[in-house]
Amino acid sequence: MKTTNKKGNKGWKTQLFCWLNISGKFLLIMIAMLNFESLQAQKANQTITISEPQFADPLIRKWASEYAKSNSGITFKFVKYASQNEVADLKITVNKTVTKGTEEIKSQVNVGRLAVLPVANEKNALVSKQMKNGIRQEELKKLFLQPDLEDEQTEEPLYTVYTQTPQSVTANVLADHFGKPASELIGVTVTGEDKYLIESVLNDSTGVTYSNLGLIYDLDYRTPLAGLKILPIDLDNNGRLKKEELIYDNLDQVITFLESTKNNTIPVDNFSFSYNSKNNNPAVADFVNWVTIAGQQFNHQFGFLKTDDDKSHSLTQK
Repeated sequence: MKTTNKKGNKGWKTQLFCWLNISGKFLLIMIAMLNFESLQAQKANQTITISEPQFADPLIRKWASEYAKSNSGITFKFVKYASQNEVADLKITVNKTVTKGTEEIKSQVNVGRLAVLPVANEKNALVSKQMKNGIRQEELKKLFLQPDLEDEQTEEPLYTVYTQTPQSVTANVLADHFGKPASELIGVTVTGEDKYLIESVLNDSTGVTYSNLGLIYDLDYRTPLAGLKILPIDLDNNGRLKKEELIYDNLDQVITFLESTKNNTIPVDNFSFSYNSKNNNPAVADFVNWVTIAGQQFNHQFGFLKTDDDKSHSLTQK
């Protein structure tokens, strides 16, 4: 009679299964290592070109320098205006003010938030009036925007408003806060870099303007720039400032308030990295992903809010 060693067959099959399982895992590890090495090789000696945004330039450069420390093969090039023969790998856009162009954008990834406050020369008569009660939303709107036709004509103001061109990111954030286009902002238009707007107010005792936190606060001392006064926005819009609304003497208090509440009385908007789908630079996605995670630790240093976690997502390569 012929017998079969079932136990022996079962042991042989088990051994074979274990061997295949171990071999499969080893193969997956090898593939992952090869893919990683391939990505590192692709990234080596790559240059990432960024269209330089005036309002966030110091932060962008900080991200680039920190990223380069652990990615020695990467270099960064900053351009104010990309030429016809040179398309920037990344450019900064503000979400509510994106202008549609001819470039095909594959992805837009939030990397921070921009907050805008009204400021005045410390000698401005408007300062003493507003420091006690704060500025309500209607007053803020009348200060910087063209009056509605039905509004009554008022006497000539005793202050000089300075503004930026409708193409300015900061101007768009302020105007969009009231649902208006930046072309409706009033005042003496100051062209050039964003800092020139602040310089105009510092040189005019009647001057009033608006700007992002990174330009109106001393980033080392976290206090308003010498010669400037923040016009405090009335956070509950009730016509008087309570103790808990006195946050404007310290940059970090303002940032903490904006990141920890849903209050919408201060103009705030997301800004993003936009990526051209025709781009084939393999280092770009890795850098953007790094910014959304590790790079966020530097936002506060330069007066910007961290991005909302639920609105940020990774930029991936095809």
